Amino acid sequence: MKFNLLLFILAKKLKAAAKKNTDYKKHLGVMQIRVLIKTADGKKGRLFIFDKGTFASVSGADHQADVALIWADGGTAFRVMTSKTGDADTFQAAAEGKVRVEGMVPYLQWFTDGVKMVMK
Repeated sequence: MKFNLLLFILAKKLKAAAKKNTDYKKHLGVMQIRVLIKTADGKKGRLFIFDKGTFASVSGADHQADVALIWADGGTAFRVMTSKTGDADTFQAAAEGKVRVEGMVPYLQWFTDGVKMVMK
């Protein structure tokens, strides 16, 4: 539940930033990518769709994407994604096999750079 709520709030923040944040709008540029964040069991997730400066999001874990961030479980995802130490906890989760990436890793880096821009 917390994980789905976190993804919903993130989508709302990104949508608002795509309309109002000049730096974030520049970051979106002409990218056309689909980023999926989900749990390994496929029960929780959200798709983030970027299309030449526009942003949309759809709930659910069963979507085609250019890159997917797959968490072992919602609890781990929520804890790491809300952590104050951010990257360190993400690297630790990856080392423990609690998160993995499928697809184009540079797209995930672009996505996380944008999230950091919006959340600061």
